[in-house]
Amino acid sequence: MKNNILSLLVIPLLAACLADKGNDAYRPAARLSITGIPATIEVFGSAEHLVVAPLVTSDVEGEIRGDNPDFSFLYMTGKDDTLARAMTLDTLANFRVGTYPCWFIVTDNRTGLAASTTFTLKVTSPLYEGYMVLSNDGPDERARLDMIARVADSVILARDVMTPLGLPEIHHATAIGFSPTTRPGIETIIYLLSREGGYLLNWTSFETSEEREIRNWDFITPPPAGEHVVKYFPFVGLDDYLGPQAIFAVSDAGNLYGQFPGMGGDAFESPINTPTLQDPPTYRVAPFAGFSKARPGNGTTAIFYDIDNKRFLGWTYGQDEAARRVLTPLVDPPGALFNFQTGMELLHMESTRYSGGLVYALLAGNDGRRVILGINMSGNGFAQEVKYENLDAPGLEQATAYAFHSQYPFMFYAVDNKVYLHNLGTNTTTVQPAVDLPGEITLLKFNLYENVDLASMSDQSPEFMARQFELIVASHDATTGGHVGFYPVNGATATLSKRVAYTGFARVVDVVYRER
Repeated sequence: MKNNILSLLVIPLLAACLADKGNDAYRPAARLSITGIPATIEVFGSAEHLVVAPLVTSDVEGEIRGDNPDFSFLYMTGKDDTLARAMTLDTLANFRVGTYPCWFIVTDNRTGLAASTTFTLKVTSPLYEGYMVLSNDGPDERARLDMIARVADSVILARDVMTPLGLPEIHHATAIGFSPTTRPGIETIIYLLSREGGYLLNWTSFETSEEREIRNWDFITPPPAGEHVVKYFPFVGLDDYLGPQAIFAVSDAGNLYGQFPGMGGDAFESPINTPTLQDPPTYRVAPFAGFSKARPGNGTTAIFYDIDNKRFLGWTYGQDEAARRVLTPLVDPPGALFNFQTGMELLHMESTRYSGGLVYALLAGNDGRRVILGINMSGNGFAQEVKYENLDAPGLEQATAYAFHSQYPFMFYAVDNKVYLHNLGTNTTTVQPAVDLPGEITLLKFNLYENVDLASMSDQSPEFMARQFELIVASHDATTGGHVGFYPVNGATATLSKRVAYTGFARVVDVVYRER
């Protein structure tokens, strides 16, 4: 908390006369003084506690303590909101950014007379930059957003930041949709997505409202009732320095929607998981999208997966509406390494910068065995690059979370509370003891920075830039709650080391760095 404790405010209790029933004489009422409250108190909203510990004295009774039954105490804001009814105030500053006049009032219960003093509460935002942590809180899985905020050279943990900022209570959070942009007049996109709705946050204040619900904000014709966007994928194409040329959204009904700001379309329209523009959806799409994550963008294609027909589908950037508003089943090339019509269940698909833009797909065959396919998305095609089968990966069939590295041929997977590193090049697997978070692992992820032009981040330190290649691990324990840890990867030894871990979250479902 930032306090400038320089000035003391003293407001005397107005004198009054009370009858002394013991001897029928009159004696003057005690005069009270209040000291120890700064004129201005500055806090980070949702991150720091507002703490006020005044000294109240009486010229008759001396120091008045908080447990004195003859006196009552009240803190309130200029909007008549009660903060506390106690001598000492200690509460999380869960306020919107702004400046608030506040009062501390002491009342003599025997006479009804009161003394008061004022102070100014200045609430500033810790949400400028840092890791956004989305989780599901409690048995009803209330969507909750915390932030591991980067403020100057310090880290501040901001808790449940959306409570005062207009987010309706929604449940079953699924992901954070994030897309920074340098396009003039266009806001950076931050969406909180759940199975009960998705809300666009104001990119500076994080405020939101029903008006900013994704169905109202981003769709020309909203999806049918009961269908909600659960994943959001910005696509950055070849040499595009202005932001995403396309944005894809996948719903919980398996429909894929496209928004094409680089091609003159600024809203989602009808689903594009169709064979032609006029047809309704004929299959469901998995909640994954694959494209090159190399920066600057070096691809013009995106890849999706048809979970009904068990096949890969392609999308290609282009101005032709008929081409951009449908998906095309991929055709096997001559001498194919594998079939794009896989006949297998897709478990995970991840875009990376490895090999210029390799997309890894982890699939389960009919016999339960896992297979990893690598499709290179750099340039203009869908090049079949690698196939890994007969994996020596203990427990992979029981894994619940996965992640692929962008610098090394490493796959990470989690079983219960253990994290394994599988070296794709050597087909060997090791448990990573550096990950010692309590409880079940709920998330493995690499947070590659999304800024199109990484040169715009040239003022950042090498250490900061390297953090996009750290493995993010989240866990949840019934007693201690949610934890998030950050683990650098040593490519030479194929090991993780622990940089830092934080606690105090709910059940974490996504972590995204808010870039500036």
